[in-house]
Amino acid sequence: MKMTIGGITVSNRKEDFLATFRAHRKVTNDLIALIDEKKLDFAPTDTSMPVGKLANHILEATYTFARLANNQSPAKLFDDDDNTELKSKASTYTQETEKLIASMSEEDFDKTIDVSDMLGEKLPAEKVLETGMHHEIHHKGQLFVYVRAMGHDDLPYYISL
Repeated sequence: MKMTIGGITVSNRKEDFLATFRAHRKVTNDLIALIDEKKLDFAPTDTSMPVGKLANHILEATYTFARLANNQSPAKLFDDDDNTELKSKASTYTQETEKLIASMSEEDFDKTIDVSDMLGEKLPAEKVLETGMHHEIHHKGQLFVYVRAMGHDDLPYYISL
């Protein structure tokens, strides 16, 4: 979001990032909603990750990046053997990821986060969030291919406008 104060345009990075996150996550969640719970093992090739695992990976990874940007340790909201419906997991992960991002101040976006174990370097929290968003976008592209291969042909646009 940009606003003009005294003739100067100011950007609120948190609101900008949240808007981008929501625009992409809505589509990710729309794609997840198309996945039949009985077909979570579907994979387009023998070497592909099953669709249920891919969807969980997208949700968990973005949440992890948000936790790291908040200087918190990685954590999952659901155990690997949890039977919660995928759409419900997507909703929970979305809400919790939004909360983490919304809790950040503008100054928090500049804090250096040590993500050496994961990314090999220390980065500003803003870059950690951006990396997580790019990671989600990459896998969302794969999810489009999966749900198309599962027979769905009325798919959303890649971003919610």
